[in-house]
Amino acid sequence: MQGVEKSHLNAAIAAGLTAFYDFMHSTAGDALKKISAYGARDKKDTLGMDAGPEIIICEELGRYDAGAVVITEEIGSRGARLDSDTFRPNEPQTFRTVFISDPTDRSTQLREFLTELPTDMKIGAIFGGSGTQKKWEAKFGAPASITGATSAISCVRRGVPIFSVIINYVTREMVVSCAAGNRIIALPEERRDPIDFNYVLAHGKHLFFPCIDGRKGMRRFVAFMGDEGKSGYKENFADSGMMTEQEVEGHLHYAKPGGPSRVLYLSSLQPRQFPIGFVLANGEKIGEWIHWLSFMQFARSQTDDSQPALILYEVFQNRPWTKEGVLMSTPPNYSVFREYGSKLYIDTSWLLRMPNPSRLRSTLIIAPFDNRWVVRFSSQAGYRPIRF
Repeated sequence: MQGVEKSHLNAAIAAGLTAFYDFMHSTAGDALKKISAYGARDKKDTLGMDAGPEIIICEELGRYDAGAVVITEEIGSRGARLDSDTFRPNEPQTFRTVFISDPTDRSTQLREFLTELPTDMKIGAIFGGSGTQKKWEAKFGAPASITGATSAISCVRRGVPIFSVIINYVTREMVVSCAAGNRIIALPEERRDPIDFNYVLAHGKHLFFPCIDGRKGMRRFVAFMGDEGKSGYKENFADSGMMTEQEVEGHLHYAKPGGPSRVLYLSSLQPRQFPIGFVLANGEKIGEWIHWLSFMQFARSQTDDSQPALILYEVFQNRPWTKEGVLMSTPPNYSVFREYGSKLYIDTSWLLRMPNPSRLRSTLIIAPFDNRWVVRFSSQAGYRPIRF
């Protein structure tokens, strides 16, 4: 990694850990408190568990770089915006360095879990207690290393994802994906410095993304299919033509997964006896799936280091569904993934011209590189492979 990329990564790790340990020292009552005065005007469901980590992450990244652009769901974005409608490839403003964060993912499940506990109980005591992970898994799926509530920060520099940091509240683990590889590390009960890039390299455990060839499950998948008050997801999936309703019943592994951690279903954290063939971003916001891109970029095959371990396709439809006035699946001419020269980039200049860039949506398939069913289906449908 370049020096500036290490610096950005260390800043993100520090921001994420500051928010994590602050949240661990708060109470269940603090987490469940409604924060009506915070966030976007049309956000009516913001809780302390959403607002607290987001405020700290934004403030910490702002102290690191006052000009940094930070995109989050509750506030939209902080930092300088672009006003020009013209792409200027030679100007540094075109490809801004952008941090994108989902400060608390799986907040619905976290709220349900905490509601059953005393309001004065510390979050750290709850998730440090014996048997808590098993209780979480019984309610919201296993393993907790994948299904737990998380906080995530990713960075896009010069149009390319350079890292992702995912912190799991339930298991007290941190996953880091960057050019130096993918690692998972247990976090101490109390913060100690320095926990940074070098610490993760020295103490983290390698995270692998195994191939699926020769194993059943190429069509077994994980996707968010919507729940009460969240319509449109089943319809978006159905119109992709991927599977019939009957096929979905036989192949859908889990219908209410987290966003950032969903890619980990393809990793060595997922029990080998239940391999997942692909995960889908089903017309969801950028904060749910942007964190997958670093894993796609940096995970390598265990049998051939020259081969990426993961493949990614962008799904689009002739008549896409919309949600909150935003396309759920975007054809290439409306996509945030743009081709300049012979390479694909994340067009941050286009993203930052949106009134609220956190609401950008996409439908994406990510799978092991040797999932022949995904390759065949995506190629026949004309979907673009995304590779930076």
